[in-house]
Amino acid sequence: MPHRPNRTVLLGLAALSLLVGAGVAWAATGRERSLAVYPAQHMPLRFDHAQHLEAGAECVTCHDAARTSQSPKDRNLPGHEECETCHDIDAARKGKPTDPPSSCTTCHPGFDPTVRMEPAKLLVPPANLRFSHQQHVEKKVDCTVCHGEMKDVQLATRQQLPKMATCFTCHDGNVASNTCKSCHPTEASGRLRLTFDSGLLRPMQGNPLGLDHGPRYEFNHGPRATVDRLTCQQCHSESYCQTCHDGMQKPLSVHPNDFITLHPVQARAGTTRCESCHRAQSFCVACHERTGVGMDADASLRPRNLKVHPDYQAWVEIIGPQHHGIAASRDIGSCISCHREESCTSCHSSLSTRRQVNPHPAGFAQACKRLAGANDRACLKCHTPESLAEKGCR
Repeated sequence: MPHRPNRTVLLGLAALSLLVGAGVAWAATGRERSLAVYPAQHMPLRFDHAQHLEAGAECVTCHDAARTSQSPKDRNLPGHEECETCHDIDAARKGKPTDPPSSCTTCHPGFDPTVRMEPAKLLVPPANLRFSHQQHVEKKVDCTVCHGEMKDVQLATRQQLPKMATCFTCHDGNVASNTCKSCHPTEASGRLRLTFDSGLLRPMQGNPLGLDHGPRYEFNHGPRATVDRLTCQQCHSESYCQTCHDGMQKPLSVHPNDFITLHPVQARAGTTRCESCHRAQSFCVACHERTGVGMDADASLRPRNLKVHPDYQAWVEIIGPQHHGIAASRDIGSCISCHREESCTSCHSSLSTRRQVNPHPAGFAQACKRLAGANDRACLKCHTPESLAEKGCR
């Protein structure tokens, strides 16, 4: 009795085949053409480019209209008129022998004129590009430069349409323009149009700019956006970036789980990165107050087993290495994550009813008039115009 694999083995093999197939499909994306640039085609034809080239045909024999074409919307494919140069279609329709073969089924497999009068139609949508064949012909660009050698190609498909890397051999900024707008349609804003009926325009694997917008790109696009922001702005506006970076709603893919516990380490290491999304005085302070960390938090929320600052005497009263003024002068960013400006002015303002501690160093009065004369907005946070005049700062 032959051995029959059990159901678990069959399922495992099926899963493995799916994974292998997905891997092959993913690897092939580097050679694929973007549907947003070249929409899908349907070409129910039988044709052999290699055979026609061997017979002495040239590109312009069948595609003569391409020499004067100025738009991708032009249909530069041969019709019966071009085919009849060599194929006697009328004789074949009458049942006469022809050489080369010229019956309908020579090019339209499965077509039976007794069943229907017209063969299946070709669907070849125009490319979503700005392009002029005529301009390239006038520049003496050979057809094979963009479409490759056809001597081994039967029916040409989207695979014979040029990729951006091919275009960049000439469009290098010297021989021809290399700006995105040279070839790609734009919106009224001047940015590239990204959405088409056939797909979404996005850089694919193997693109010459090295901007593969694959599944992980949202996690590693930051460094590239930092060093090459102008390239990003060809497609994306600041408002597009702010949909994730405004700090109003945290995308679950940005921070790991339990990030609230871990975020102080990263905040201390790179506050600039945090501030690209979050404002310390509105986002950080408000959250810290709600959770009992901030100075103005409700007393019932404050933890009883945690201590942020040194003892009160060393932190407030005694001028020394642990004094809060020294810490603030070194890293005011850490202070403003929990304290608002009012926290400082409650003691360091001449308007305070709590206590008035002069924060200025010795000899500051000699420079106050010059500083206030340049910009007294900072002065008026703690002083009235009258008190500034009394001190000789006005």
